[in-house]
Amino acid sequence: MSHIAELTVKHPNLVLTPTLEAIPDLEVRVESQPITVAESPTLFYMVRAPDFRAFEDELVTDHTVDGWAVDGVFDSSRIYKITFSETTRFLTPQISDIGLRILDATSVEGGWHLRVHTPTRKQLERFLSYCRDEDVQCHLEKVFSTADDSGPTTGERIDLELTDRQREVAQTATEMGYFGAGGASADEVAAELDIAPSTLSSHLRTITEKVFARLFGGES
Repeated sequence: MSHIAELTVKHPNLVLTPTLEAIPDLEVRVESQPITVAESPTLFYMVRAPDFRAFEDELVTDHTVDGWAVDGVFDSSRIYKITFSETTRFLTPQISDIGLRILDATSVEGGWHLRVHTPTRKQLERFLSYCRDEDVQCHLEKVFSTADDSGPTTGERIDLELTDRQREVAQTATEMGYFGAGGASADEVAAELDIAPSTLSSHLRTITEKVFARLFGGES
């Protein structure tokens, strides 16, 4: 049985990160994904912005962007053709190598929300391990089991053995919208909990590891 997973990924060098951080109300959807990274990769994006001029001004100073052009104009959105710099980081080649398939990629504040198909849970675990090793902030939000590849059919409820503090951290982060689009930042959640951002990251990593152990422990 295959699975659909929803993830949020963040890293300073991921595509358009500075722009996504600067304009919280921005909505960007990836229209094409590179399987391999060329010397100057170019992708297409559907963009909805409260101010397209402000968006374009941010592209000029975004260190991940080497050049851009408007490819299509519609009533409430535009299609942008964006060429990225050599320092830009892409996760899609690794995702493809592991055997995952991106179904959808949309922006969140300072990062990207991914919906991916994975033939096995082990492959998803490999990707999350890769992100941890490479200091890419990655949060697993949902995992659905599927009867076939047409889409999610059932959601899985996970019972975890969390400490009171871990449960408080997970609940606070969720209630503040940390895992969703336009929610609180790591600094804001840490301030609410009166802990350092690094401590918050450590708690969330431990919680995620327990999720993995619960989901992946019995599957090859």
